[in-house]
Amino acid sequence: MNSLMNNIERYKIWAPDGVLWTEWAKPVLFASVTFYEPFDLKIPEVRWLPGFRQDTALIVDLPGESGVEESLALAQCGYRPVPLYNGVYGGYETAIGVRGMAMALYSGAEMLNAMSINSAAPPAFMIDSRRMSGASKAIGLFDNRWCVFPQDMPSAAFLIAQKIKNVIVRADKIQNDISHVLCRYQEAGIKIQHANDNGDIKNITVSRPSQFKSLFYRFRVTMGLSRNAGGGFGSLIPDTQYSDSGGRYYGVG
Repeated sequence: MNSLMNNIERYKIWAPDGVLWTEWAKPVLFASVTFYEPFDLKIPEVRWLPGFRQDTALIVDLPGESGVEESLALAQCGYRPVPLYNGVYGGYETAIGVRGMAMALYSGAEMLNAMSINSAAPPAFMIDSRRMSGASKAIGLFDNRWCVFPQDMPSAAFLIAQKIKNVIVRADKIQNDISHVLCRYQEAGIKIQHANDNGDIKNITVSRPSQFKSLFYRFRVTMGLSRNAGGGFGSLIPDTQYSDSGGRYYGVG
């Protein structure tokens, strides 16, 4: 593989045809980046993982490129990394800086391409813990904050059909949007474990979040975010003073 490999080719390495979990991989970050810079990957030693288990799915909820690097380490352990990153790279001043993460994905494609991962390997779903952080509706800012919805991940019934009995969340803390997913898994009898930054892993009971299974939950959350016409989340915030005349957008730099 070389630096001339295009976005689709890189994405297809992370989301190969014929792999069970590919349908959940998100292409928006690959599609929105039009440049490539070499990235020095630092693959960590995974101390918290209690060995490979076919009946265990992972959720890697870490910030930026560190989540990509740890997911590549998990791929070396036999798991299938699945990027769920749903925030667009805007080429402007962004709420969430995704440039380093995108370059880690691009450079990581070469490493991943050299691995031999079983097509039936259990998944390691990759999300960015910074996804709802940072400024939001500031004029001139590219708001690429995003949220994980239950529809973005396999249902509990699907996991159980694949003989997944356990889900480990690798995160500093369990965020609210992931609680909506985990509670559904928990109700179906899937065991939930939490591996934190100290390397500790423990069984947890996830508390029901506000508006759990409410028809208005997705609508309420989406109203506070900026959808992108090409898919995913991300758009430039206009100056509302000019909104009646079509909206005036401010670029940065």
